[in-house]
Amino acid sequence: MKRSSTVAEKRHMQRVAEMGCIVCSHIYDHKDTPAQVHHVRVNHGWGRSSHFMTIPLCVEHHTGKTGVHSMGRDEFESLHGYSELRLLEIVQDKLGVN
Repeated sequence: MKRSSTVAEKRHMQRVAEMGCIVCSHIYDHKDTPAQVHHVRVNHGWGRSSHFMTIPLCVEHHTGKTGVHSMGRDEFESLHGYSELRLLEIVQDKLGVN
């Protein structure tokens, strides 16, 4: 059974999405690109990670041709120069949640 998100989780994911795409802003210096919340997929198979382990990605970097879901983790990291985990660290630093 799927559990509902807590108020804290919803607020965190809202803050993450409001940052704009972390790939566009941090790597390519394009500011204010609207973002979707991506759950970082590390050390848990294909299941969804915690709502607190999320990064903001625009449609292109989330599910587009150069996106993590389309390319896979390794190819995404090779193209953009950052792993999902490294991007998560950057997001957490920017939000002050480390």
